[in-house]
Amino acid sequence: MLAGGQSLVQLLKFRRCRPSALVDINGIPGLDAIERRDGELHVGALVRQQALLDDPQVAESWPLLREAAGFVGYPETRRRGTLAGSLAFAAPWAELTAAAVALDAQLDICSAAGQRSLAAREFFRGPGETALGDGELIVAVRFPAPAPGTGAAFHEVSVRHRDYAQVAAAAQVSPDGHGELVLLCVAPTPHRVDVSEALTRDDAIADLLGRLDPLDDVEASASYRQRVAPVLARRALRDAAERAHRRAPA
Repeated sequence: MLAGGQSLVQLLKFRRCRPSALVDINGIPGLDAIERRDGELHVGALVRQQALLDDPQVAESWPLLREAAGFVGYPETRRRGTLAGSLAFAAPWAELTAAAVALDAQLDICSAAGQRSLAAREFFRGPGETALGDGELIVAVRFPAPAPGTGAAFHEVSVRHRDYAQVAAAAQVSPDGHGELVLLCVAPTPHRVDVSEALTRDDAIADLLGRLDPLDDVEASASYRQRVAPVLARRALRDAAERAHRRAPA
């Protein structure tokens, strides 16, 4: 299936994929809209990553999704790449996967056999591996609305600006003090941590993340990631908490 093609180009480049045919879905009506329905944000399979940055309702009510999108690639690639494609590719460094898990997104999946929905927290199985079966396609991603006044932040480090993330942290903090943290590149899938009870203690974050066992790869060593992950987590949670305070009703 071809939508944005950004993930497919990588697979073709490294000879990991040699399709005998491609089906271009860009002409299917109704898959290119960002809509608010029943309190949820519905993002169709053809919605480009750049649209997440440009849409005012995303900026207002789903700030974590917008902030994560700002770290994705370049404007040229964001104008072609799609949210659904990024989730389906399931790269360990893909910022939008962290946002989907932190926001408890639901993926609407379709095939010739029927339709089903699956939580983003159950979708990712490993690097490049998901719960999608043969012939299945993500047709939409649905994001529940965070509590009013929720603050969000996203931080990452890379060798050079716009390179693949070595470590990344997505954080949400609600006005009632509930905290959500998702880390990238410290586990085979986006690593979610409930940090609600740790927000008031700086050393508690290090305790929560002390059992991480990241792998070495070409982007960074495991020891580097173990050192950097708590630092990024504290930064993201601090910024999210400050923004929650500013967004809280007077």
